[in-house]
Amino acid sequence: MSDQESRSQIELTIDNLMRRDLISRRTFIRRAGRGGLAFGAALTLPALLAACAAPGSSQKAAAIKWLNWPAYIDIDSVDESKYPSILAFTEQTGIPVEYNEGLLDNADFLSTYAPDFNAGHNTGWDVMSPGGWVVERMGRNGWLEELDHSKLPNWTANCADYAKGLWFDPDNKYSVWWQGGITGLAYDPNLTGREITSFDDLLDPAFSGRAGGFSDMRDMFGLTLLSLGKHPEEATVADVEKARDKLLAVPDGHFRGFYDNSYYDALAAGDLAICVAWSGDVSQMVLNDNPNVKFVVPEEGGMRWNDNLVIPKGGANLENAHKLLNYYYSVAAATMLDEYVGYFTPVKGVSEQIAADAEAARAGSADASPDPETADYYEALAPTIVPSAEQIGNTYPDKQLTEEEEGKWNDLFEAVIGA
Repeated sequence: MSDQESRSQIELTIDNLMRRDLISRRTFIRRAGRGGLAFGAALTLPALLAACAAPGSSQKAAAIKWLNWPAYIDIDSVDESKYPSILAFTEQTGIPVEYNEGLLDNADFLSTYAPDFNAGHNTGWDVMSPGGWVVERMGRNGWLEELDHSKLPNWTANCADYAKGLWFDPDNKYSVWWQGGITGLAYDPNLTGREITSFDDLLDPAFSGRAGGFSDMRDMFGLTLLSLGKHPEEATVADVEKARDKLLAVPDGHFRGFYDNSYYDALAAGDLAICVAWSGDVSQMVLNDNPNVKFVVPEEGGMRWNDNLVIPKGGANLENAHKLLNYYYSVAAATMLDEYVGYFTPVKGVSEQIAADAEAARAGSADASPDPETADYYEALAPTIVPSAEQIGNTYPDKQLTEEEEGKWNDLFEAVIGA
C-alpha cells in the first residue's frame, strides 16, 4: 500500500487545504460567515460568555449556561467573539446562551464538580459536554438528569445510527452525541525536519524539550499501548505497566509538558514541534492559526472518541436545556457548526448539505459571485465529518474500565506526569 493510500482522509484533507492555500484566517472566517452563517451571538471570551436575546424576543427568558471545550463552536465572520449557531438559536427561541470554554480535561472536570454533585449543589450549568467515560460515571452516580426524548424530535429524526446506544449510555438515557474525533499526533515539519509517521517519533531525543504529551490518561496510555502492539480496549494492568515504563524511559525534560486543551496554543505558536493532538483542532489550526501543522494517525493506530451533551442535576433549566440539545440535531444547525469545527457529526444529512453548499458556492447566484475557494473547502470537508470505515480505520476506542482498574491506571499515569 502506498503512503498516500495508507493515510487517513482527515490527514489528506488537511494537506489538500494547505496545498490549495485555503488557509488564511481572513479567508476562513469569511467562509464561515457565508449565507446562513451570517448570524452571530453577542458573546465575549474567554470566560463566561453571555448571549443577548435577539431584538423583539423576550428579555426575561432564562439563559442557558453551557460548559464546553475550546475550539468546539463556529465563529462569526466579522466578530470572533460571536458564535453564529448560538445566535441563530437565540433568534429562533428568544433564549440567550452563556457559553464557556472552560472544559479542558475530562478527569479535571470530573474532580472539580464531583463535590458539588455529591452534596446536591447547583453546579451553575444547564448543559455540559463531557467525554463518554465521564457520562458513564456521572450517570451511574446519579449526577445527570434523564433526558425527555419527547422534547428531542430532531434527535429522533436525525441522529445517525453510529451515534446512538454507545457503551456508556446504551439507551441514551442521559446523553446525546455532540461531536467526535481522533487522537493522533500533530507536528510542524519545519520544526521536526521530517515527516512523522509513528508514535515513537514523539519520543525521539531530537525533539527534546519541544514534544508535548497529553494529561488525558486514556489518550496518552492508549497511544502508548498501541505502539507496544496492544489494543487499548483489551489491555491489562500489566500492559499498562509496560506503557508506563516506556514513557518513564524518556529522559527528564523531553516533554515540554503534559497538556490539556492548552496544547493548541503551544503547538500553534511553534513552542512545540510535535504533540499528541485531536483531529478537529488541527483542522482549525491549519485554517486559522498555523498553516504548517499536520495531523497524522500513527502507523500503530490512533484513538477514537466522542463528547456528549448532558444536563447535570442540581438546578439546571430542563426546558431550555432540552431546546438547545434538540436545536443542534437540526440539519441546518449541525451544518453551520460542522462547516467550521470539522469534527465528526452525529447528524444525518450534514455531509450532503455541505456538498450542496459547495455546489452553490461554485455556481454563484443573482446575489453572489461564484466562490470557487469556498467550494473547494466545502468539497474537501464534506467527506471528513462522517466516521466511515475509511475515516476510523486503524483507530481504537477506550477500554471500559472498572473502578479498580481505573484507580490502578491512574496511579501508573501519575508516575508518568509527576503528579
